[in-house]
Amino acid sequence: MRPPLVVSALVLSLSTFSFTVALSITERLNSIMGAGLSTTQWYAYGKLHFTQKGYIRHMGKYTTPVQSSPSIARGVKGADGVDLDGKVVVITGANSGIGKTLSMYTAAKGANVYMICRSKERAEMARDEIVKATSNNAVNIVLADVSELDQVKLAVKEVESKEACVDVLYCNAGKLLNDRQTTSDGNETTVAAHLIGGSYLLTKLCMPLLKASAAKGNDPKVIFVTSGGMLLNKLPAWDVLTNQNPETYDGVKAYSYAKRGQVILAEEFAKEKTGITFLSAHPGWTATDAVDEAFGSNKSLFEPLRDLWSGAEGLAWFMGAKKDELINGGFYLDRKPQSKHLAGLFMTEGSFTKNSREEINNFMSNLKKMVGL
Repeated sequence: MRPPLVVSALVLSLSTFSFTVALSITERLNSIMGAGLSTTQWYAYGKLHFTQKGYIRHMGKYTTPVQSSPSIARGVKGADGVDLDGKVVVITGANSGIGKTLSMYTAAKGANVYMICRSKERAEMARDEIVKATSNNAVNIVLADVSELDQVKLAVKEVESKEACVDVLYCNAGKLLNDRQTTSDGNETTVAAHLIGGSYLLTKLCMPLLKASAAKGNDPKVIFVTSGGMLLNKLPAWDVLTNQNPETYDGVKAYSYAKRGQVILAEEFAKEKTGITFLSAHPGWTATDAVDEAFGSNKSLFEPLRDLWSGAEGLAWFMGAKKDELINGGFYLDRKPQSKHLAGLFMTEGSFTKNSREEINNFMSNLKKMVGL
């Protein structure tokens, strides 16, 4: 005897509900496992590779020269053989930390350097120190907060008014905040500085200058200075990325999201076949003022921290590296391409931190809309 229709519908409904609950629980467990693996493996991997000890070990395997400080000039004892005479290099966040160290190296190699900085006073102090150490007067200050979209536009116009091309762009500026802040555009500051304005918009607006470098037969590069912290997360949905709740705001997670976004930007820009090399790279766990401000005494978890040159050296190496030595769209640490994911068993890639093609397409489309391009 066939059950009444209402009974069949009820059984089907209960079965569907049970399957949905089971699927939800499975997805939740997979997410918890993925988060746990990505965190524990990231920390273990980081202690081995991201510290000062990791840098020393990696440096021992270099096959080309490395210098002991960023201020060593061209053609002198201890120099690495790089000559940037006539090159134009733009560096954001250039008055302290990694950005200042890269600016020092670039000036020492004879380039025309553009330091994009927020603070006039700190920028001028950094510039004076760099000029004194390198005897290169072609060190220029461009004042801009790259989290503010209008200021990014003005900064690029200023560079355009002085230069016909840009040979290297370092998207380095950013911050890690413990409390949620917003820009005048209404964007969350960490994501705006690292990703929306400081990486995507800046790169898009500099594209004609970079293409002009390629047209001259040069080897233009864009380097997104990211972080190993991006290995902890995939890029979230756009509303999560840009509208984080102030009451539950997690500055470390916002930073990780933005840094994952930079890695994706390098991949996506590399597909456009512009003649420009796009890279993401991180400096390891480096002793900077930003680390002090963000982590305080907890920074001891990442010790032994790298000194500034140990963190910046692998990033500076890109300036002298040839195009065929690099993987366009690659993610680097200490001159070597790295895996972009570390969330599977036994430090395999796994799937927890990977985004689908649809998610990436939505991300790129939303970025374009947000900056008005």
